[in-house]
Amino acid sequence: MTKQFHFTFKGFLKRLKQEYHYYTKRPWSLEEVGAFWDTVEDYDEINEQLYTYYLRFTNSYDLAIKYLPKNDYNMLDIQARSGKGSLFWYEKKKIKKSICVDFSPYLSSLADKRLKETDLDYDSIMIKDFPLPFDDHSFNLVCSYETIEHIYDYELFFDELVRVLHPDGIIILTCPNALWEIVHWIAAVININHSEGPHRFLKRSELMKCIKKHDLEILEENTTIISPFNNKILIRIDQFLHKFLPEFIKRHIALRRTFILKKINNKDI
Repeated sequence: MTKQFHFTFKGFLKRLKQEYHYYTKRPWSLEEVGAFWDTVEDYDEINEQLYTYYLRFTNSYDLAIKYLPKNDYNMLDIQARSGKGSLFWYEKKKIKKSICVDFSPYLSSLADKRLKETDLDYDSIMIKDFPLPFDDHSFNLVCSYETIEHIYDYELFFDELVRVLHPDGIIILTCPNALWEIVHWIAAVININHSEGPHRFLKRSELMKCIKKHDLEILEENTTIISPFNNKILIRIDQFLHKFLPEFIKRHIALRRTFILKKINNKDI
């Protein structure tokens, strides 16, 4: 919630119509998702110092690190946006190569600009549909940060994540709690945060169905962010609540779900 508040009735009506369209249109394509993110020209500006944004990386790293003993992982960064996920893992010295997949030429250009200034071996790939253009078992680290909710056929998307995962690898998957969809919708309509574009927040039960279908083990799971604001006092309150609230309460009310997943017994799905 970092945009400067600016309200006009005409703008409100335009955003209301737009958000209603995004909320009700079924199905949507990856090209439509990419076209939406091409319009979010202040994406990096919005997220540059945003506590809740970077928590997707730091929290998932803390959960996953015990399962990542090596420092030479091949990473699939799916819907990499401006490349900050790949940069984060590169700076942690855990990956030797990253494949940044996206649907938005604009965000992909930001990723190129950011990552070419590093020594990371990376490629940027644009896709318009599935399946992913990779062989089975290509990656031992698959990162899907806030992406599955933007894929209409999310089960096919999940199939692909598992297909390209090496038997010894892990999937990091984060996504919003479905309870918060109305909050994001209102924030976009009244112009205090950017829209989510084509999307549908998934229920935990839907995610669990995908996980069970593919015989995946949940190595770690948590739910974070109760106070999604960037004020220093509110950040400390959020950190306090995250530390002391029981997990079953956070699972119901907190904003972001994080899963660390692995194939059971190295089973080839």
